[in-house]
Amino acid sequence: MTDKKDWYSPHSIKFTKPQVRWLIPRLQQLRNGEYSPDPRESGYTDQGIQGRQFRAGAAFETPAGIAAELDVRIQRAGLDGLLLELLYTVEPDDELFYLQHLAMSLNEDIPRITKRIKNALDYISGSGRKQRTYREFIHHEKGR
Repeated sequence: MTDKKDWYSPHSIKFTKPQVRWLIPRLQQLRNGEYSPDPRESGYTDQGIQGRQFRAGAAFETPAGIAAELDVRIQRAGLDGLLLELLYTVEPDDELFYLQHLAMSLNEDIPRITKRIKNALDYISGSGRKQRTYREFIHHEKGR
């Protein structure tokens, strides 16, 4: 359940659905204050070309802040947020295995589990999540 995009810069993160899908598998790395380097960079550096770059704050602050925000969003979605986090951190080949076991453990069918995960993703990446709880969000979505 990962997105096809390979990389987002730390300052471009707006917690859109594709970004959340990309961030969740990297959440532990972000919690550790590390951000995935841009895989498209060539690695070539010429000291004459690059100027001095200064950052406000330590290098770990931005990734740790992204992780903290994502953790809060996941926590506000409760069990569905944890299901989302779990499913987006497993290997794509193992998704069906995990979905089957989650459905069996929660006494629900696979379409219901995937709907709960989709709802959590919608809530976590939504802009109105601060105005209402996850439960209110779910009830509002059912009314549509």
